[in-house]
Amino acid sequence: MRHNHHALLAAVLATGVALAVPPMGSVALAFDGNDTSVTTDPGFVPDTGQINLGFDKKVPTSTTESIKIPTPAEVRAAKLMPDSNQPALGQGPVELVPSATANATTSSGSSTTGSDSSAAAAPAPSGPIGATGQTMPSKFSQRNDILDRVPFMTLPLPLTDQERQSIYQAVMADKATSASDAVDLVPASELSTNQALYETHPLPTSVRDIGAVKFLQYVKTKDKVLLVEPATRTVVDQIPS
Repeated sequence: MRHNHHALLAAVLATGVALAVPPMGSVALAFDGNDTSVTTDPGFVPDTGQINLGFDKKVPTSTTESIKIPTPAEVRAAKLMPDSNQPALGQGPVELVPSATANATTSSGSSTTGSDSSAAAAPAPSGPIGATGQTMPSKFSQRNDILDRVPFMTLPLPLTDQERQSIYQAVMADKATSASDAVDLVPASELSTNQALYETHPLPTSVRDIGAVKFLQYVKTKDKVLLVEPATRTVVDQIPS
Protein backbone atom coordinates (compact mmCIF):
# COMPACT_ATOMS: atom_id res chain seq x y z
CA MET A 1 0.00 0.00 0.00
CA ARG A 2 2.82 2.37 0.90
CA HIS A 3 4.49 1.62 -2.48
CA ASN A 4 1.27 2.46 -4.35
CA HIS A 5 0.92 5.70 -2.38
CA HIS A 6 4.44 6.80 -3.40
CA ALA A 7 3.79 5.91 -7.03
CA LEU A 8 0.56 7.92 -7.02
CA LEU A 9 2.33 10.96 -5.48
CA ALA A 10 5.09 10.78 -8.10
CA ALA A 11 2.51 10.66 -10.89
CA VAL A 12 0.70 13.73 -9.54
CA LEU A 13 3.95 15.70 -9.24
CA ALA A 14 4.98 14.76 -12.78
CA THR A 15 1.62 15.91 -14.12
CA GLY A 16 1.95 19.26 -12.30
CA VAL A 17 5.44 19.85 -13.68
CA ALA A 18 4.24 19.00 -17.18
CA LEU A 19 1.44 21.54 -16.91
CA ALA A 20 3.69 24.27 -15.40
CA VAL A 21 6.52 24.00 -17.92
CA PRO A 22 5.47 24.83 -21.50
CA PRO A 23 6.90 22.95 -24.46
CA MET A 24 10.23 24.19 -25.85
CA GLY A 25 8.46 25.60 -28.88
CA SER A 26 6.32 27.80 -26.66
CA VAL A 27 9.39 28.97 -24.72
CA ALA A 28 11.08 29.93 -27.95
CA LEU A 29 7.97 31.82 -29.05
CA ALA A 30 7.68 33.64 -25.71
CA PHE A 31 11.26 34.90 -25.91
CA ASP A 32 11.12 35.67 -29.60
CA GLY A 33 11.18 39.38 -28.59
CA ASN A 34 14.91 39.06 -28.00
CA ASP A 35 15.29 39.14 -31.75
CA THR A 36 15.72 42.88 -32.42
CA SER A 37 14.66 42.40 -36.02
CA VAL A 38 11.13 41.59 -34.86
CA THR A 39 9.25 44.45 -33.18
CA THR A 40 5.73 45.77 -33.04
CA ASP A 41 7.02 49.36 -33.38
CA PRO A 42 9.15 49.87 -36.50
CA GLY A 43 10.28 53.27 -35.20
CA PHE A 44 11.86 51.88 -32.05
CA VAL A 45 15.67 51.60 -32.02
CA PRO A 46 16.68 49.01 -29.37
CA ASP A 47 20.32 50.10 -29.20
CA THR A 48 19.48 53.68 -28.24
CA GLY A 49 15.94 53.47 -26.89
CA GLN A 50 14.80 56.01 -29.47
CA ILE A 51 11.08 55.97 -30.18
CA ASN A 52 9.31 56.56 -33.44
CA LEU A 53 9.74 60.20 -34.48
CA GLY A 54 6.64 60.09 -36.65
CA PHE A 55 8.50 61.19 -39.78
CA ASP A 56 11.43 60.18 -41.93
CA LYS A 57 14.70 62.01 -41.36
CA LYS A 58 15.80 64.16 -44.26
CA VAL A 59 19.41 63.75 -45.24
CA PRO A 60 21.09 67.15 -45.85
CA THR A 61 22.27 67.67 -49.38
CA SER A 62 25.23 69.60 -50.68
CA THR A 63 22.81 72.01 -52.37
CA THR A 64 21.55 73.35 -49.02
CA GLU A 65 21.92 77.14 -49.09
CA SER A 66 24.42 78.41 -46.52
CA ILE A 67 23.72 81.44 -44.35
CA LYS A 68 25.61 84.50 -45.56
CA ILE A 69 27.32 86.40 -42.76
CA PRO A 70 27.06 90.18 -43.37
CA THR A 71 30.21 92.25 -43.65
CA PRO A 72 31.18 94.58 -40.76
CA ALA A 73 30.14 97.57 -42.88
CA GLU A 74 26.69 96.06 -43.52
CA VAL A 75 26.25 95.33 -39.82
CA ARG A 76 27.22 98.86 -38.77
CA ALA A 77 24.81 100.31 -41.32
CA ALA A 78 22.03 98.09 -39.99
CA LYS A 79 22.74 99.14 -36.40
CA LEU A 80 22.31 102.78 -37.43
CA MET A 81 19.00 102.18 -39.22
CA PRO A 82 15.91 103.73 -37.56
CA ASP A 83 14.55 101.35 -34.93
CA SER A 84 10.97 102.29 -34.09
CA ASN A 85 9.46 101.41 -30.74
CA GLN A 86 5.99 102.08 -32.04
CA PRO A 87 3.80 98.93 -32.31
CA ALA A 88 2.81 97.97 -35.84
CA LEU A 89 -0.86 98.27 -36.76
CA GLY A 90 -0.70 95.58 -39.43
CA GLN A 91 0.75 95.13 -42.87
CA GLY A 92 -1.10 98.06 -44.39
CA PRO A 93 0.30 101.53 -45.18
CA VAL A 94 2.91 102.83 -42.75
CA GLU A 95 1.49 105.36 -40.30
CA LEU A 96 3.84 108.16 -39.36
CA VAL A 97 4.06 109.25 -35.74
CA PRO A 98 4.64 112.88 -34.72
CA SER A 99 8.13 114.04 -35.57
CA ALA A 100 10.62 114.68 -32.80
CA THR A 101 14.03 116.23 -32.50
CA ALA A 102 17.08 114.81 -30.74
CA ASN A 103 15.93 116.60 -27.54
CA ALA A 104 12.19 116.03 -27.79
CA THR A 105 9.94 116.77 -24.81
CA THR A 106 7.44 114.06 -23.95
CA SER A 107 3.88 114.61 -22.73
CA SER A 108 5.08 114.13 -19.16
CA GLY A 109 7.54 116.99 -19.55
CA SER A 110 10.70 114.85 -19.51
CA SER A 111 13.31 115.05 -22.23
CA THR A 112 14.43 112.17 -24.42
CA THR A 113 17.78 112.07 -26.15
CA GLY A 114 19.88 109.84 -28.36
CA SER A 115 18.57 106.51 -29.60
CA ASP A 116 15.41 106.71 -27.45
CA SER A 117 14.19 109.83 -29.20
CA SER A 118 15.22 108.42 -32.58
CA ALA A 119 13.19 105.29 -31.90
CA ALA A 120 10.22 107.37 -30.79
CA ALA A 121 10.49 109.58 -33.87
CA ALA A 122 10.73 106.68 -36.32
CA PRO A 123 7.53 105.71 -38.15
CA ALA A 124 5.50 102.78 -36.90
CA PRO A 125 6.73 99.68 -38.74
CA SER A 126 4.60 97.74 -41.19
CA GLY A 127 4.20 94.11 -40.16
CA PRO A 128 2.39 91.84 -37.69
CA ILE A 129 0.13 93.78 -35.34
CA GLY A 130 1.91 94.76 -32.13
CA ALA A 131 5.45 94.07 -33.39
CA THR A 132 8.04 96.80 -32.82
CA GLY A 133 11.40 97.38 -34.45
CA GLN A 134 13.02 95.00 -31.97
CA THR A 135 10.50 92.16 -32.39
CA MET A 136 9.71 92.53 -36.09
CA PRO A 137 10.30 89.25 -38.04
CA SER A 138 13.28 89.49 -40.37
CA LYS A 139 11.15 89.05 -43.50
CA PHE A 140 9.54 92.41 -42.72
CA SER A 141 12.70 94.18 -41.52
CA GLN A 142 15.94 94.55 -43.46
CA ARG A 143 17.64 95.70 -40.25
CA ASN A 144 16.65 92.59 -38.30
CA ASP A 145 17.40 90.32 -41.26
CA ILE A 146 21.02 91.52 -41.25
CA LEU A 147 21.46 91.48 -37.47
CA ASP A 148 19.89 88.02 -37.12
CA ARG A 149 22.70 86.59 -39.27
CA VAL A 150 25.48 87.99 -37.10
CA PRO A 151 26.96 85.98 -34.20
CA PHE A 152 25.84 87.81 -31.05
CA MET A 153 29.32 88.37 -29.61
CA THR A 154 30.57 89.93 -32.85
CA LEU A 155 27.88 92.62 -33.05
CA PRO A 156 29.64 95.99 -33.37
CA LEU A 157 29.17 98.80 -30.90
CA PRO A 158 26.61 101.50 -31.81
CA LEU A 159 29.19 104.00 -33.00
CA THR A 160 28.89 106.40 -35.91
CA ASP A 161 31.61 106.54 -38.55
CA GLN A 162 32.75 109.88 -37.10
CA GLU A 163 33.03 108.42 -33.59
CA ARG A 164 34.97 105.41 -34.86
CA GLN A 165 37.36 107.66 -36.72
CA SER A 166 37.84 109.86 -33.64
CA ILE A 167 38.66 106.81 -31.50
CA TYR A 168 41.07 105.43 -34.09
CA GLN A 169 42.96 108.70 -34.42
CA ALA A 170 43.11 109.29 -30.65
CA VAL A 171 44.40 105.78 -29.94
CA MET A 172 46.98 105.86 -32.71
CA ALA A 173 48.23 109.22 -31.42
CA ASP A 174 48.53 107.77 -27.90
CA LYS A 175 52.07 106.99 -26.80
CA ALA A 176 51.25 103.40 -25.80
CA THR A 177 53.20 100.93 -27.90
CA SER A 178 51.49 98.61 -30.35
CA ALA A 179 50.93 95.03 -29.24
CA SER A 180 53.23 92.59 -30.99
CA ASP A 181 51.02 89.50 -30.59
CA ALA A 182 47.54 90.90 -31.23
CA VAL A 183 47.40 90.57 -35.03
CA ASP A 184 44.99 87.63 -34.91
CA LEU A 185 42.59 89.17 -32.40
CA VAL A 186 39.05 89.80 -33.67
CA PRO A 187 35.70 90.58 -31.99
CA ALA A 188 34.81 87.84 -29.44
CA SER A 189 38.49 86.90 -28.99
CA GLU A 190 39.76 86.55 -25.42
CA LEU A 191 43.00 88.27 -24.53
CA SER A 192 45.90 86.26 -23.22
CA THR A 193 47.19 86.98 -19.73
CA ASN A 194 50.15 88.91 -21.17
CA GLN A 195 47.89 90.98 -23.42
CA ALA A 196 45.49 91.76 -20.57
CA LEU A 197 48.25 92.79 -18.15
CA TYR A 198 50.75 94.58 -20.36
CA GLU A 199 49.15 95.50 -23.71
CA THR A 200 45.73 96.81 -22.67
CA HIS A 201 45.41 100.54 -22.03
CA PRO A 202 42.71 103.06 -20.99
CA LEU A 203 41.19 105.03 -23.83
CA PRO A 204 42.47 108.59 -24.32
CA THR A 205 40.47 111.18 -22.34
CA SER A 206 39.38 112.90 -25.55
CA VAL A 207 37.09 109.98 -26.49
CA ARG A 208 36.02 108.65 -23.10
CA ASP A 209 32.84 110.72 -23.19
CA ILE A 210 31.51 108.57 -26.04
CA GLY A 211 28.86 106.54 -24.26
CA ALA A 212 29.39 103.22 -26.04
CA VAL A 213 33.08 103.06 -25.05
CA LYS A 214 32.97 104.81 -21.68
CA PHE A 215 34.11 101.76 -19.69
CA LEU A 216 36.23 100.06 -22.35
CA GLN A 217 39.97 99.86 -22.88
CA TYR A 218 42.01 99.22 -26.00
CA VAL A 219 44.73 97.10 -27.56
CA LYS A 220 46.23 98.39 -30.77
CA THR A 221 48.29 97.00 -33.60
CA LYS A 222 49.95 98.87 -36.45
CA ASP A 223 46.71 99.14 -38.42
CA LYS A 224 43.73 98.57 -36.13
CA VAL A 225 42.28 99.39 -32.73
CA LEU A 226 40.71 96.62 -30.66
CA LEU A 227 38.16 97.74 -28.06
CA VAL A 228 38.23 95.49 -24.99
CA GLU A 229 35.86 94.79 -22.11
CA PRO A 230 38.40 94.68 -19.24
CA ALA A 231 36.21 92.66 -16.86
CA THR A 232 36.11 89.69 -19.25
CA ARG A 233 39.28 90.40 -21.30
CA THR A 234 37.11 90.09 -24.43
CA VAL A 235 37.43 92.07 -27.67
CA VAL A 236 34.04 93.67 -28.32
CA ASP A 237 34.83 95.63 -31.49
CA GLN A 238 37.65 96.56 -33.84
CA ILE A 239 38.34 99.71 -35.82
CA PRO A 240 40.59 99.17 -38.84
CA SER A 241 42.58 101.91 -40.52
